Parts: sequence; C-alpha cells; structure tokens
Amino acid sequence: MPQKVQPIAGVHSSSECEIAVRYPSIAATGLGQFLGDVLEMVPVKIWGVKISYLLFGLAVAPLAVLIYAVQKIIGERYVLTNRSIGRWASLGTTMLQSVPLADIAEVTVDQQHGQEFYDAGDVYLINAKGDPVMVLRGVPYPEILKANILETRDAEVQVQLTQKVIAARQPV
Repeated sequence: MPQKVQPIAGVHSSSECEIAVRYPSIAATGLGQFLGDVLEMVPVKIWGVKISYLLFGLAVAPLAVLIYAVQKIIGERYVLTNRSIGRWASLGTTMLQSVPLADIAEVTVDQQHGQEFYDAGDVYLINAKGDPVMVLRGVPYPEILKANILETRDAEVQVQLTQKVIAARQPV
C-alpha cells in the first residue's frame, strides 16, 4: 500500500508542529531602547558611519552584551507553530502565553523609539474585536515574523475548512 505524501515535509494536519522560533533583541527592554536612542543620537555620517556610532559604540557595547546575556537566561522566546503562537521562557519548557492562530484577525508592527537601531519592532496580534491578544516585544525584522504568522494562520484556516468538508462527506 503506498504511503500518503505530506504536502509540507514534517508538518501534519493532525498534530502541532513548530515552524519558527524568534528571540527578541535587546530592543525589547527599556535599557536596550535607551542604548538604541543613544546610538541614533547624531545622524550625521562620516565615511558612511554615523558619528554617534563612533562616539558611543564602544562605550555602550559591554552594557548591550550584558542585557543580551540576561535576556537569554531570564527572557522570552516566541514560538510559531502550525496551530498557535506562544511566548515561552527562553530556557526550559515554560509557556507564558499562547494564542490560537484562528483567533488572530490582524497583525500589526509598531517600532518604538530606540528600536530603529536594531531593526526591531513590537508585533501586535489583534483579535476580531480589534483587541490586542498578545504583544511580541523587540522582534528583529518584525515584518518577516508578521508575514510568517499571517501565512501560517491562513494555511491553518484552510486546513480546518477542508477537514470539515471531508468530515461532512457521506461514504459512497
């Protein structure tokens, strides 16, 4: 008997599968945003490099590394699966919050002050009533995660609709 071929390798419609994991940048913290503001303070460039990078870059680097290390130990990670998106503790298996993809009507990105330097932003997951159900803070390249969430949500909704149609069919 031939085996069924999966449309997407490793993803099953009957189980939850991890699609993407993102860790927030230090732009998720107030101190990280402050450092980003400092590094963007002087927009004038010399040889293509902002003066503020030259003046403050080395001075703030140790603090930035410390924030990064602390985030990796006690921070969060964002996990997108074929069924939901969740906030997890960066170490271990503790889920902090989860939202089913079917409950997400819209995804918006808001770049706070100080996040421009890191090319990061806050990703807001909005339900059908227009209320934010989850905020993913300080996501690097937030537009990419937004697209991943929307594409995965659309695929999950289509799978659920297809499964309902198949279940409603009467055997011949």
